Amino acid sequence: MFRYGNGAPVLNGVDLEIGVGEVVALVGPPSSGKSTLLRILAGLLAPTAGTIELPTRRSTSGRVMLGFASEVEPHFESMTGEQNALFFARAAGMRRADAVASVAEHIGLLGLQEDARRPVSEYSFEARRRLLLVEALSHRPALTLLDNPFLGLDQAARGALIHILRLQSAKRGTVVIASPQLTLVPELADRILFLHQGRVVTGGRVAELLASLGTSTRIEIAFERRPQRIEAQFRPGTRVISDGDPLVLESSRGPAAVGEICAALVATGAVIKNVMVREADLEEVFRRVTGAELIA
Repeated sequence: MFRYGNGAPVLNGVDLEIGVGEVVALVGPPSSGKSTLLRILAGLLAPTAGTIELPTRRSTSGRVMLGFASEVEPHFESMTGEQNALFFARAAGMRRADAVASVAEHIGLLGLQEDARRPVSEYSFEARRRLLLVEALSHRPALTLLDNPFLGLDQAARGALIHILRLQSAKRGTVVIASPQLTLVPELADRILFLHQGRVVTGGRVAELLASLGTSTRIEIAFERRPQRIEAQFRPGTRVISDGDPLVLESSRGPAAVGEICAALVATGAVIKNVMVREADLEEVFRRVTGAELIA
């Protein structure tokens, strides 16, 4: 458990285990506790209650084995991006020659070459985000913690970051990322843990999470005129999830059921404005477990 001061718990009853070489994504809406959990794993916060067990943050030779990129940037504004990255790599215990080579490699992979020798004070938001990742990754940590890592990155940089993190995982490096949405997460993560109101509400591998939904299709119907009561008779395999506006139904017969559902509603006097069909996806997993939208 963790709470700030005398406030309500930000994390409550979180119980998780992360394996060596695993890439785990913590996914949840704002204020679900993701960033706080990362800061606890980074050693910046101590749990209010409970225990946490982590591998040592330093090797026997004194090397820092933790890489952390939060939403707060630690850059020295008057220094260049390259100087910043070298400073952090050296501070983590890398030999100078190794640090120079690794920083150059990560600057190239993450597309920061054009800005690398300019003062950080002149950087755009996108360049700052790339530099933050270079600083967190260049010393090749055994445990990497990244908060919203794809924010501000173009498609090429996102692909490069996934490549870097998968290589770390293949070399028994553990990676934990926090994200408010699922963009690119299934492509990277071995396992996804959904957080809601300070708890891990469900989790698993992508295939396992999707399998938990069965073959259902979610159908949302908004009305121009809605009958006071929904008295339409639907065929077996269709059930009402939410009797509001929009009306939310679930069908085991897929989109093929949409036409007959709309016809049944029109027969009761409804005037339909629009229909949205959602096939089973990971957002539906979160929606079904919590009753809330992952992205409001």
